Amino acid sequence: MDAHGLCEAAHSAWKGGDPARARRLLEVMAAEVPEPVARPFTGRLRGLIELYSGNLAAAQEHLTAVAGQTDPSHAARLLFLAIDAAHHRDRWDDVVSLAQRITALPCEPGFHVLAELLVGDRETPDPWQIVDVVPDTLTERHAHRWLVTMAISRRGPHRQATREFGLVAAERLHANGILALYAVLLVWLAELELDLGRWADAQAHAQEALRTAAEQRVTAADAHAVLARLAALRGDAAECRRYAGLVLREAPAQDNALAAAQARWALGALHLSRGEFAEAAERLAALGHRDVVAAAALDRAEAVSEWVAVPDLPFERARGRLRLGQRLRRERRITEAKVELRAALETFESLGAAEWAATAGRELRAAGSSAPGTGRLTAQERQVAELAAAGLSNREIGARLFLSPRTVGYHLYKLFPKVGVASRAQLRDVALPG
Repeated sequence: MDAHGLCEAAHSAWKGGDPARARRLLEVMAAEVPEPVARPFTGRLRGLIELYSGNLAAAQEHLTAVAGQTDPSHAARLLFLAIDAAHHRDRWDDVVSLAQRITALPCEPGFHVLAELLVGDRETPDPWQIVDVVPDTLTERHAHRWLVTMAISRRGPHRQATREFGLVAAERLHANGILALYAVLLVWLAELELDLGRWADAQAHAQEALRTAAEQRVTAADAHAVLARLAALRGDAAECRRYAGLVLREAPAQDNALAAAQARWALGALHLSRGEFAEAAERLAALGHRDVVAAAALDRAEAVSEWVAVPDLPFERARGRLRLGQRLRRERRITEAKVELRAALETFESLGAAEWAATAGRELRAAGSSAPGTGRLTAQERQVAELAAAGLSNREIGARLFLSPRTVGYHLYKLFPKVGVASRAQLRDVALPG
């Protein structure tokens, strides 16, 4: 097989989610094809493999170097990939300088606009407006068309439109067999859905990313970080610590500051949901990534009893109403407190935020009101609660009751606030109502 054929085979392997095979084929090229002949074929691919499966510092260095050896249009695409590596590494100065390199290239003006949007030099429009400025050379079959637009939009104000765009983008990448980048986009989509309160969708997309990116260590760490945050929000301490532990073991070798910061945020949020404010403050004071520090502003402020504006997102709104209800109850404004606490409880229950729902339920009872549904378990909820109290796992309970482990988990999240507990371990200490 000639250099071109070997490179095509390596690229197909990488695109299909098998970076190990892609590496082996590149090693064959290195052994059989003179380096000057091989370089045009292998440069971008080596950078892609490092970016999603290896070391981010090496990826940034390699992609930046190769960008200086190619035509302006291809150089712009390589520099966008290098920006992703720099962003993961929390190297904002590098992000800015790489974007400036793109705007200085004699390439299509659309690339210049995308670079300026990526670093916040322009107001972020709707994602469908962003995709309109993508150069025509990037057709619907080109991953950059979807990934760069999503990278810009996911940190912008148009969250619901970005989710809808992300679903379309994911479908196009999957249809074109670009599974490696399909997994990357799924992680971004899951992060967005986490903020929008679409937690079941976030979990499904993060887990699909993991299945697709089994050999992509960097992408897998990013997905595990999302699942750690989701577990923290749901009050699942064991899962949160498991996922966060996986990330914190992998991230240093990858130079993946973004995933590590997300994992630390998850652990801090878990402490916060359990009312462990000192521990939460300690975790959240050392997140270590510019964007994660900004995203975790509400958690960091709450951990040290500071006020901060509450974002217009379901979970954050419910937390704001919980804190307001607690303050109103302390001030003996009981009727007003009940309104806020009930609203908070309903949102927490709908999301499956068990620890937070249990706190809202306790506050309601302290205000002299029963939480909605308190004291009324369905027959199946009671069976699940009894088996969980006896120490059975979700899988074991599911086998007994002919339910999936996920359905068992859903029942537990719904029944915890009804009986005034925040975890399965506490079920052993309460009398279960009928």
